[in-house]
Amino acid sequence: MELDFLDRLKDKINTFDLYTRCIIGLLGPTESLSIMAMPGGAETVFFDGTRDKDYQVQINAKSQNQMNCFNALTKIYQTLENLEELPSDNGSFDFQRISTQSLPSLLEQDEQGYFVYVLSISAKITIYKGVEM
Repeated sequence: MELDFLDRLKDKINTFDLYTRCIIGLLGPTESLSIMAMPGGAETVFFDGTRDKDYQVQINAKSQNQMNCFNALTKIYQTLENLEELPSDNGSFDFQRISTQSLPSLLEQDEQGYFVYVLSISAKITIYKGVEM
Protein backbone atom coordinates (compact mmCIF):
# COMPACT_ATOMS: atom_id res chain seq x y z
CA MET A 1 0.00 0.00 0.00
CA GLU A 2 1.24 3.49 -0.83
CA LEU A 3 1.05 6.51 1.43
CA ASP A 4 -1.63 8.81 0.00
CA PHE A 5 -0.93 11.81 2.25
CA LEU A 6 0.31 14.14 -0.52
CA ASP A 7 -2.70 13.26 -2.68
CA ARG A 8 -5.11 14.10 0.14
CA LEU A 9 -3.22 17.31 0.94
CA LYS A 10 -3.34 18.36 -2.73
CA ASP A 11 -7.06 17.62 -2.87
CA LYS A 12 -7.63 19.71 0.27
CA ILE A 13 -5.64 22.65 -1.11
CA ASN A 14 -7.66 22.47 -4.33
CA THR A 15 -10.83 23.22 -2.32
CA PHE A 16 -9.46 26.67 -1.32
CA ASP A 17 -10.44 28.50 -4.56
CA LEU A 18 -6.93 29.79 -5.31
CA TYR A 19 -5.59 31.40 -8.49
CA THR A 20 -4.67 27.99 -9.96
CA ARG A 21 -4.92 24.26 -9.17
CA CYS A 22 -2.32 22.52 -7.03
CA ILE A 23 -0.26 19.59 -8.34
CA ILE A 24 2.28 17.24 -6.78
CA GLY A 25 5.86 17.79 -7.93
CA LEU A 26 7.63 20.61 -9.69
CA LEU A 27 6.02 23.89 -10.67
CA GLY A 28 4.74 24.19 -14.24
CA PRO A 29 6.11 26.60 -16.87
CA THR A 30 3.41 29.23 -16.19
CA GLU A 31 1.00 30.06 -13.33
CA SER A 32 1.23 27.09 -10.97
CA LEU A 33 1.03 25.79 -7.43
CA SER A 34 2.70 22.59 -6.24
CA ILE A 35 3.54 20.49 -3.19
CA MET A 36 6.59 18.30 -2.68
CA ALA A 37 7.80 16.03 0.09
CA MET A 38 11.08 17.20 1.57
CA PRO A 39 13.77 15.24 3.40
CA GLY A 40 14.00 15.24 7.18
CA GLY A 41 11.48 15.24 9.95
CA ALA A 42 11.56 13.33 13.19
CA GLU A 43 10.17 9.81 13.20
CA THR A 44 9.29 7.41 16.00
CA VAL A 45 9.01 3.73 15.06
CA PHE A 46 6.98 1.44 17.31
CA PHE A 47 7.35 -2.32 17.84
CA ASP A 48 4.30 -3.06 15.65
CA GLY A 49 5.88 -1.18 12.68
CA THR A 50 3.68 1.89 13.01
CA ARG A 51 5.52 5.20 12.68
CA ASP A 52 4.75 8.69 13.95
CA LYS A 53 6.32 11.00 11.38
CA ASP A 54 6.85 14.73 11.09
CA TYR A 55 6.34 14.83 7.34
CA GLN A 56 8.08 17.85 5.78
CA VAL A 57 6.30 19.45 2.82
CA GLN A 58 7.23 22.42 0.67
CA ILE A 59 4.43 24.32 -1.03
CA ASN A 60 5.48 26.34 -4.08
CA ALA A 61 3.60 29.11 -5.90
CA LYS A 62 4.45 30.69 -9.26
CA SER A 63 2.75 33.68 -10.87
CA GLN A 64 3.54 36.90 -12.71
CA ASN A 65 1.47 38.61 -9.99
CA GLN A 66 3.41 38.09 -6.78
CA MET A 67 0.28 38.81 -4.69
CA ASN A 68 -1.28 35.63 -6.17
CA CYS A 69 1.61 33.68 -4.68
CA PHE A 70 1.67 35.42 -1.32
CA ASN A 71 -2.12 35.35 -0.84
CA ALA A 72 -2.42 31.69 -1.89
CA LEU A 73 0.35 30.52 0.43
CA THR A 74 -1.01 32.62 3.30
CA LYS A 75 -4.48 31.12 2.87
CA ILE A 76 -2.97 27.63 2.67
CA TYR A 77 -0.95 27.83 5.89
CA GLN A 78 -3.66 29.62 7.86
CA THR A 79 -6.26 27.03 6.83
CA LEU A 80 -4.01 23.99 7.24
CA GLU A 81 -2.86 25.01 10.72
CA ASN A 82 -6.50 24.84 11.85
CA LEU A 83 -7.26 21.60 10.02
CA GLU A 84 -8.72 18.98 12.35
CA GLU A 85 -8.95 16.07 9.94
CA LEU A 86 -7.51 14.90 6.65
CA PRO A 87 -8.65 11.33 6.06
CA SER A 88 -6.67 8.82 4.03
CA ASP A 89 -8.54 7.14 1.16
CA ASN A 90 -6.64 3.86 1.62
CA GLY A 91 -6.04 3.76 5.38
CA SER A 92 -2.29 4.35 5.03
CA PHE A 93 -2.11 7.21 7.56
CA ASP A 94 -3.90 9.05 10.34
CA PHE A 95 -3.64 12.81 10.42
CA GLN A 96 -2.77 14.64 13.64
CA ARG A 97 -1.85 18.25 12.80
CA ILE A 98 0.02 20.65 10.53
CA SER A 99 2.34 23.42 11.66
CA THR A 100 4.06 26.11 9.61
CA GLN A 101 7.85 25.83 9.53
CA SER A 102 8.42 29.08 7.59
CA LEU A 103 6.10 31.79 6.36
CA PRO A 104 5.64 32.46 2.62
CA SER A 105 8.82 33.91 1.18
CA LEU A 106 10.11 34.98 -2.22
CA LEU A 107 12.52 32.47 -3.72
CA GLU A 108 13.15 34.07 -7.11
CA GLN A 109 11.85 35.97 -10.11
CA ASP A 110 12.67 34.16 -13.34
CA GLU A 111 13.59 35.55 -16.78
CA GLN A 112 9.92 35.44 -17.91
CA GLY A 113 8.84 37.65 -15.01
CA TYR A 114 7.32 34.87 -12.87
CA PHE A 115 7.67 35.17 -9.11
CA VAL A 116 8.27 31.95 -7.17
CA TYR A 117 7.30 31.85 -3.50
CA VAL A 118 7.76 28.95 -1.08
CA LEU A 119 6.17 27.83 2.19
CA SER A 120 7.40 25.02 4.45
CA ILE A 121 5.01 23.02 6.62
CA SER A 122 5.33 19.99 8.85
CA ALA A 123 2.52 17.46 9.09
CA LYS A 124 2.37 15.10 12.06
CA ILE A 125 0.94 11.82 10.77
CA THR A 126 0.84 8.18 11.86
CA ILE A 127 1.92 5.80 9.09
CA TYR A 128 0.92 2.15 9.36
CA LYS A 129 3.14 -0.93 8.96
CA GLY A 130 3.69 -2.00 5.36
CA VAL A 131 2.95 1.43 3.87
CA GLU A 132 5.46 2.57 1.26
CA MET A 133 6.46 6.20 1.19
